[in-house]
Amino acid sequence: MVKYELRVPELFDLDITLGCGQTFRWIKEDNWWRGVVKDTALMMKQQGREIRVIASSDNLFGKDLDVALRYYLGFDDPLVDILTELEKLAKTFPETAKRISLRSFEEGKGLRILRQDPFEMTVEYIISTRNNIPSIRKMSDALSALFHENHIELNGEVFFAFPDLIQLKKLSMENLKELKLAFRTPWLYELFQNIDSEEFFHDLRKLSLGEKLESLMKHKGIGFKVASCVTLFGYTELNSFPVDVWIKRVMKDLFNIEGSTKKVMEYGMKEFYPYAGYYQELLFRYYRSKFGRRKI
Repeated sequence: MVKYELRVPELFDLDITLGCGQTFRWIKEDNWWRGVVKDTALMMKQQGREIRVIASSDNLFGKDLDVALRYYLGFDDPLVDILTELEKLAKTFPETAKRISLRSFEEGKGLRILRQDPFEMTVEYIISTRNNIPSIRKMSDALSALFHENHIELNGEVFFAFPDLIQLKKLSMENLKELKLAFRTPWLYELFQNIDSEEFFHDLRKLSLGEKLESLMKHKGIGFKVASCVTLFGYTELNSFPVDVWIKRVMKDLFNIEGSTKKVMEYGMKEFYPYAGYYQELLFRYYRSKFGRRKI
């Protein structure tokens, strides 16, 4: 077990970053965030400009834990510059859109886009289809717990690393049905069986954002929304603009944009370039927490 303190950049909020909906296997209990990143279990708590870290290993992604956590938590993003650009853009919007956008930036300014594994993101965002975050977490944890060899002990607790493709290929349709994945079961089964190696996901890094979306959407269960989430949270394509029911509602209320997921996504990628992903996350978080189903 490793314990140390991680110094954070000027703009960073652990609660907002891990709780905004971009990741599923973190949970906050007794003021500590508990989760698993690759094969390392972690407990983290922010206190001012430092994060207290308890980890099962001093290594992550094959790198020193300190270096790897800085990468994972998005410390490399020039967040001050990103927010400055978004604020300039927002000031050109219609009055209501400008007001709500600027509020969302102010209240969520410590949010950073995580650097997550694209294969895990693909599986979890397929699971996310017509699902809520607690259920997604439960299903992902149950899938991981099928493989006892992936267990990790930390501070008296047992965690499970997310399985790799080789492990998941061993699962039958019946194994997946037992996880109560419902209509998502055949999508995941076919994904595991039809992809030869996780190198498929590594190779996508070489492609443009458009090419990544197109390649991902060749697989059943992956439409524009899931593919956009994977490219934003798994490949750090910061101009990805995931569109779910919340963002459709936001875009209609603020910009009078309606239509298909593809239409709204393409509008966002064009109008909020080059940081549409950050704009989406900040506005999604603010709108969902403040307004729910109410009108602005």
